[in-house]
Formats: sequence, structure tokens, C-alpha cells
Amino acid sequence: MNKQEMMATLAKKTNLSKEKCEKVIDEFKKVILEVCGKGEEVNIRNFGRFKLQETKERKFINPQTKRYYVSKPKKMIAFKSYKNFKYAFEN
Repeated sequence: MNKQEMMATLAKKTNLSKEKCEKVIDEFKKVILEVCGKGEEVNIRNFGRFKLQETKERKFINPQTKRYYVSKPKKMIAFKSYKNFKYAFEN
């Protein structure tokens, strides 16, 4: 499902316009980025947790050239779903 399909589905289920649904999705994303950017977590009960994680520097080799490289450490937002959400389709 892409953003357009998500907006259409939300619009149908909530009786909101697609434009309002798009704004809700965009603002949700902005809030996640803003809060995680401060180093805080976003916990949504019965859904999951968003938090900022930092990857470590790592060494790797290009198999074609046999040259070694070092990747820079970087920050990224990670999502971890809660168990009841994660196992919703088992059974």
C-alpha cells in the first residue's frame, strides 16, 4: 500500500477528504521525526515504538575491487511493533 492508497482508505473509513487524510499522514510523520530528533521515543499503545538509533562504523569489502571501506556511523529511526500487533495474523 502506498501513500495514495492509504489516503483513499482512510478517507473512506473516516469520511474525511483525501486532502485532510494526507495532512494527517504528513503531520504524523513530522511529529515522529521531531520527537525522535530530540532523542525521545514515541510509544503508541498497542501499535509500536519509534526511536532514534545510531549505527556503528563498520568495515566492509567490495568483492569486485577487493578494496576495504569504512561506513560512517549514522542515525536512523527504528520501529518496533508491540507483540499484540506483531502476532495479529497468527492462528
